[in-house]
Amino acid sequence: MDQNNQPAPQPPYGNMVAPQSKKKKTGLIVGITLGVLAIVAIIAALLTYFLWWQNPEKMVTDAVSNAIVSKKAVVNGKIVANMKDSVKLELNVKANSASDKVKSNIDAKLTIKDIDKSFSFKGDVVVDGDGTVYVKIDNLKDSFSDIFELMMEEKSAKSGFALSKDQRKEYRDEMLSQLEPVLDNFNGKWMKISSDDLKNDDYKCYTEALKKMRRDEGIRKEIAQLYRKNNFLDIKDTKLSDRNGGRGFEIKGNHDKFSKFAEQLKDSSVGKDMSKCKKIDNETGESSDGDASLKLWASGFSHELRAIEFKGRANDTTIEASLDVDMNKASEVEIPSDAANMKELLDSLSLL
Repeated sequence: MDQNNQPAPQPPYGNMVAPQSKKKKTGLIVGITLGVLAIVAIIAALLTYFLWWQNPEKMVTDAVSNAIVSKKAVVNGKIVANMKDSVKLELNVKANSASDKVKSNIDAKLTIKDIDKSFSFKGDVVVDGDGTVYVKIDNLKDSFSDIFELMMEEKSAKSGFALSKDQRKEYRDEMLSQLEPVLDNFNGKWMKISSDDLKNDDYKCYTEALKKMRRDEGIRKEIAQLYRKNNFLDIKDTKLSDRNGGRGFEIKGNHDKFSKFAEQLKDSSVGKDMSKCKKIDNETGESSDGDASLKLWASGFSHELRAIEFKGRANDTTIEASLDVDMNKASEVEIPSDAANMKELLDSLSLL
């Protein structure tokens, strides 16, 4: 055979295929391993979310701590104070808290139980960082008209002389006429009263301490850390319906942990400032912990406070509050620039 026509030598078949097969198997193993690790990581993350992040105690602790530190919040709801045999006060409130300032829209109804009379007040309240209170009552003249009529009824009853409806109206109008110039100046307009006007050193002292706390994030974080260390709110029930996008919890206070929190709070920055103010006597009056109820709702994702319900009793007064909360969503609060001094109105009332 002609050597020139012989086929060229070929490399062994096995030597060509073996390296490719090995690479494919190695890549497959790596891919499967990474896939398994990814699945394990996802499962671990989900377990962490549901078993730790969604843990009721953590949710409540985070919600309260975040609320302490936060500088902004919007609160909507109703507060009712019911004094057994005298009056009932109902407040529909929308409050906007930003930095160290608060603005509230208030629709109030005051009921005098003895005579079954009710008075309504509608307006706005703003409190600035220095403790100055700004008030605007939209129906000031109508409210005083009702109040003066009530005063005439009480005066008639105490004196033993019955007054006709026309006589009561005449006396009421006479009293209103004395105040009319002042009421015209303040009806539906802003008026303010400062801590200096109140001449109350205790109010000024607490205002300064709270102002410092609101303006210093470090102080608020210090309080939040003390709360986390002495978490005095225990979970009583988790089977509440959702509210305002939050999961609900019924809470019970832990007296021992609260006592430790209160003691350590005294040594904090704000505690030392408040210790300079007049002590508030907590022993006066009787309260019943058995009648007290606190419910909180917290976001499952952000752990922000979403709602609060509270019921409590002290002496013959019961207080109920039901409030929806939106943290960190408040708009800036504008302080009224044209407010007159409320002292003029108060001085005029003192002359009656």
